[in-house]
Amino acid sequence: MTAESFGKTDIFLWERATPQETINLLKDAYNFFTKNAVKESFKVAALKIVAKYVAKAGFPKDQTAFNAAALYVVYRMPILYPNHRSKKEFADRLKITEASLDWYVNSIVDTLQFFTLRDRKNFPYYIERDGITFSVISSVVKVLVEEALVQGWTEIKRFDIKTVVDKILDMLITTLRIIPPVFRRDLGNKIEAYLQEEFSNTKL
Repeated sequence: MTAESFGKTDIFLWERATPQETINLLKDAYNFFTKNAVKESFKVAALKIVAKYVAKAGFPKDQTAFNAAALYVVYRMPILYPNHRSKKEFADRLKITEASLDWYVNSIVDTLQFFTLRDRKNFPYYIERDGITFSVISSVVKVLVEEALVQGWTEIKRFDIKTVVDKILDMLITTLRIIPPVFRRDLGNKIEAYLQEEFSNTKL
């Protein structure tokens, strides 16, 4: 077994800046979070987003708004539901414009390819695609779809996408409790759409 068997980090220094410049940016971000009384675990999560984004997209033009956006994304993890604070309320609290916050949130989500779920009030919540939560979701989908496929092929049980999706959601929400129930409909729609596309040309 080699190191390549495990996940590789997406954090590295931006090639167009000196290591010290990147470190200073991270320290400034940490000070911003400290000044705004952010919990230590949230600081680290937001710093990780800052580091990953900078490695891919370079330094932000407005670091204050960017720091706030990284923090906003962290505060909107599904596990922290409910969080009904609007972007305007969040921006006002951190003394930045809502437009700047919105731009950097969208840039972070697009650049780092966050998986987005929405609650019943249409508020967005974000999941890192290389994080633990998404890894568990992916693993559960893979295992239960494979089980359903072999059962269908051997005529043990007919393969039915809606039934498989319900089983996946029960595992994630009821058994593992990694996703709050409020996201069942949106996550179910996303998984079903993925499976429909995946098996559109397959005879089961």
